[in-house]
Amino acid sequence: MGYILYKRCYYGKAKINKRLDIVVGNYSFALFAPSAVNKKVNANRELRLACWLTAFHLGIALGYGGLLMKAVLEDLLWRADFTAFYTGGAIVRQGLGPHLYDLNLQARVQQAILGPGRMFYDGVLPFNNPPHFALVMAPFSLLPLGLAFWCWTALQAGVLVRVVQRLRWLSANWNPAERWLLFSAFLAFFPLFLQFLYGSLSLFVLWCLIEFYLAFREGKEARAGVWLALGAVKPQAMLFPVLVILGGRRWRALAGAGTAGVLILGATSAILGPSIWPDYLRWLAATGSYFDHFGIYPDGMINLKGTLTLWLGGGRASIIQTITGVALAVGALGVVILWARRRWEAWHPAFDLWLSFTLVLGSLLSPHQNQQDCLILTLPIALFYGFLRRTDQPTRPLTAFLLTWPVLFLLDEFALRGRLSIRIPVALVTILLVWMGVQGLSPRKPTTSGGE
Repeated sequence: MGYILYKRCYYGKAKINKRLDIVVGNYSFALFAPSAVNKKVNANRELRLACWLTAFHLGIALGYGGLLMKAVLEDLLWRADFTAFYTGGAIVRQGLGPHLYDLNLQARVQQAILGPGRMFYDGVLPFNNPPHFALVMAPFSLLPLGLAFWCWTALQAGVLVRVVQRLRWLSANWNPAERWLLFSAFLAFFPLFLQFLYGSLSLFVLWCLIEFYLAFREGKEARAGVWLALGAVKPQAMLFPVLVILGGRRWRALAGAGTAGVLILGATSAILGPSIWPDYLRWLAATGSYFDHFGIYPDGMINLKGTLTLWLGGGRASIIQTITGVALAVGALGVVILWARRRWEAWHPAFDLWLSFTLVLGSLLSPHQNQQDCLILTLPIALFYGFLRRTDQPTRPLTAFLLTWPVLFLLDEFALRGRLSIRIPVALVTILLVWMGVQGLSPRKPTTSGGE
């Protein structure tokens, strides 16, 4: 497969832009060669490198397929997040929805689903999502757990196809080799594998964020608000995007989000009872303080909370909670001020820069950010790369940095986890955040282009 891809990329080189900007760094590094022959040789060399890197990424993605099959053969899929989703759906289907956040009820229902010989640590993997998501999962609970998981996986595969389509739109003006590397690195990204292994919601949230951004680019702010409300199945992922439209005073977007939210809240309350939302808020407050219980392990999180846990230890949970809470509040206030002081120009490259900065900051300060949740970083990475291209800045350093991510995420998970005082993904995301901040503070010529 890699050889076929290599041949396809190699013989498609005639379609590459004939400027001096060479692939894998426009991937933009200009080679001011003294002759056309030298320019062609260097262009071919860079194109071949891009093709081999793409093939390497696809090889990693195929390896993930093998790991998934191994998990199937060893009967490990029941340990996934999907089991908690399925439990919530089963409780609603059995007419026990008003007691959805009763931990003892969840444990009894989940153990009946798993059967003898299967049990999570602490006896249950709780359903922690908003109550309306349990309504979505109720039809899946009509099927046996294994079959329901594969139906859910098929649905996630459809979401993946849609995400790739939208990423193609975002990268429409990139060079072919740049796009191949983007898509192949995305498929080789370890959080994407974890998304399918656990049956998580991170891919859906990524889709919502992409549509949220594109709606603003197209001037459809109310639609952006609706996507924000849909993505709130993981509330922590949508906190900073809400602050963007709040600070930017995008009233139509807020109206769209509010309308969708009222409909969701009303329908859920009508089915599960008006007390379900207060119960959910109390549940969030309780689970937010868990350390190493009920599937919440802060030392494995890719955020500030996880780093502080590695530094201070789980025994200082109250101190960690205080620091992360203060940091989240300060970061949220800073984001509101940032967007309140900026002109809202969704077509402008600076909009992409500051939105990407906001999303990355939100991921680091998130109260709950597991490794699979890093999948949402795909959007700010693509926006930041596009920003550099649109402002005619070199992209080769960023390209080299990002191409290390698939390998370094794997290295952290399988070789170094717990051996360092900071998770490698946290270091990578922090470097990216600082990079974006430096770009935002650097003076540059005003951009008059309205597109990429």
